[in-house]
Amino acid sequence: MKTLFIMKRIILQTVNDKRSLGLILVMPLFLFTLIFLLLGDSDYQATIAENGMPSLLVEKIEAQDVTVESYSKTQGLEEVKDKKIDAFLYKEGNETILLFETSDAVKTGVIQKALQNAMKDLMPAGVIRTEFLYGESDSNMFNSLGYVLLGIISFFVVFIIAGISFVRERTNQTMERLMITPVKRWQVVLGYTFGFGLFAMLQSILLLSYVTWVLQMTITGSIVAAGFVMILLSMSAVCIGAFFSIFANNEFQIMQFIPLVVIPQIFFSGLISLDAIPYHLGVLSRIMPVYYACSALKTIIIRGAGISEVLNDILALLIFIVLFFVSNIFALKKYRRI
Repeated sequence: MKTLFIMKRIILQTVNDKRSLGLILVMPLFLFTLIFLLLGDSDYQATIAENGMPSLLVEKIEAQDVTVESYSKTQGLEEVKDKKIDAFLYKEGNETILLFETSDAVKTGVIQKALQNAMKDLMPAGVIRTEFLYGESDSNMFNSLGYVLLGIISFFVVFIIAGISFVRERTNQTMERLMITPVKRWQVVLGYTFGFGLFAMLQSILLLSYVTWVLQMTITGSIVAAGFVMILLSMSAVCIGAFFSIFANNEFQIMQFIPLVVIPQIFFSGLISLDAIPYHLGVLSRIMPVYYACSALKTIIIRGAGISEVLNDILALLIFIVLFFVSNIFALKKYRRI
């Protein structure tokens, strides 16, 4: 009877906690639906250029649902660099070279499979050398995806720490006592944001320094520019963590927001080729700060670009910071008693 009493209490407690009930029953369905949509059959149609390839080979490639265009060698290289085509197939001496801009599992796989199917009847012994405009063909996965991991891990850690810290400030009634004073709401938010943001910035700099000099991750661009992007991402994570802490009554409830706030951003960070995602769901990345941070980090770390080439991504991160900063100011109204 005692066991049944305890069991009944736990069941009633969970049923009355709608957030926990939704996390247990609904959130796994949402996440697996998202995974199915992102990793299911892609309707992406690859486009490649060729130079000097046999017409019969071109026909066989096009039969694999790959669009093939004919360019000069100079034009083909420029089109790959500008990301207007997915790959360039051309002759270099006695070798046949397939050139991609960077390593992309979806696009590389689609094109290489189409080429293999096209060549198996025409040139069974044919060898194509795969090269990348940015990065090495034999580069390990850590160097290829390091920029994505930097953005994801930094955002995840800072979001959790900031959210829990803000909840603790409320549960300890520190914020309520502070709001009784004549201090303005924007001053409170600014103080909290920069107070927690200082440690978030230190974490970003430490993480970037560690993967660069200890783990020897290849960074072809400016490490200062990469650090600046990481700092902006961490500040956005602080503001977002503070915003979602409004809806949590304790530290554990902040953890419940991970499937809703953090996990979707992992899928839309660039880990999966966004233009190859079915149903054009890649456009959802535009509302996620991790996407812009990872896009900027890829441009700097992989392509060796400077800060001037990622200004749009930086502007997007600043918009997220300002948007959630202002939202937090309005949210503080509920704590002002006088």
